[in-house]
Amino acid sequence: MFYPWPIHALFRLAAAATAPLREAIREAFQAQVYPLGYVPSHDGMRGLMTLGVVTAHVSHTLVPGAVLYIDLFFVASAYYITGLLLRDIDKHGHIRFRQFYARRFARIVPPLLLMLAAYLLFTWLLRPPFLPAVERAAIALSYISNYWYVFDPKTIEDIGHTWTLSTEEQFYLLWPLTFVFLVKRFGVTWRLVGAICAIAAAIWAWRVALVLDGAEWRRLYTAFDTRADALMAGCAMAVVLRLVPHGASPALDRLWPKLAWPLLIYWGTVTFLFWPADGPSMNYYLFGSMVCGVLPGILALTMLARSHGTILHRIFEWPVALFLGRIFYGIYLWHLPILNFLDSYGVWWPLRLAIGLPLSVLAATLSYAYLERHFLRRRARPVAPQPPPIGVVPAFVPTAGFAADLRFSSRQGTETVRP
Repeated sequence: MFYPWPIHALFRLAAAATAPLREAIREAFQAQVYPLGYVPSHDGMRGLMTLGVVTAHVSHTLVPGAVLYIDLFFVASAYYITGLLLRDIDKHGHIRFRQFYARRFARIVPPLLLMLAAYLLFTWLLRPPFLPAVERAAIALSYISNYWYVFDPKTIEDIGHTWTLSTEEQFYLLWPLTFVFLVKRFGVTWRLVGAICAIAAAIWAWRVALVLDGAEWRRLYTAFDTRADALMAGCAMAVVLRLVPHGASPALDRLWPKLAWPLLIYWGTVTFLFWPADGPSMNYYLFGSMVCGVLPGILALTMLARSHGTILHRIFEWPVALFLGRIFYGIYLWHLPILNFLDSYGVWWPLRLAIGLPLSVLAATLSYAYLERHFLRRRARPVAPQPPPIGVVPAFVPTAGFAADLRFSSRQGTETVRP
């Protein structure tokens, strides 16, 4: 009876101290505009999976299958972006490129600049030499980290996780123009879906050819031209959901809730039990990415958007998961520099997780409350958290950088995912 009171009091003090931050985030999040609708369970999914990514970067054996989250997150990102492009075409008859890129800049760049500034400051004060850190920051800001890692991984090891930001930024630059061309050629029809799938198949075939030619894993893992099949799958998913609105197929509407338990069992077993403990083999690049990550990811995202009240909805709509989902981008940005900083001082890996994860969440919370929320648009009232309207692709808030490279763990070799 002596010990619970201080612990309980500590939690109450922590809750009271963080109340202003939590309120700022809540208000900012409510003020966001979700032009495609809001799916709370998508938020919770990315929040919990981000925790899995952070844990895997400390010791991949704790969450060996987290490498498949990369494919799911790429699918989700492309799904959201293509939904926005379709909305522009519906509402304005064309894609408003200026507004599109302004939104991407406002969402992605300010938090990245803050993280890089803090990284440079801490390097200057505590971890010299300073000039290599400046070089790393310049590479990250140029959005070429994914290809830089292929040829010189040592240069960017501290912030190597920015390869995913580079991959998505390259997608943002190329896909709107490509999508305009495809829509003019095929319209928003099943022929458009076929064309997007053909691009995905070509990218997949290119990666298989590289594998058969003996390419090393770095060439396959981070390069845009070998990972864009997952992005194309998400683009096709957005068009399909547009062509098959909710209610158009009663049989499908009855099927989606039934997939919740199989998907939960699948993601649980593949994450913790069935994925190789020593990291993905070349089979991952041949077929594992698409079969084990992309396709189940499409089913999970669609099931969450086209049904409600399932076991997965209850898990992903847990308030803690929703909160983490709101600040997931910041958690992703901050976690690897923090973990590597702790690693450079020889901190034991359980302590790195116990210290690094809370620090990452704290940094992300401060970033969201005092920086990111000022860039959120306030042009309309938010959509109430309910199942998306019929025929509308639900929103998935920009996932820039969400896909996490599980090879960029803290630099202790025994804890890094191997090819």
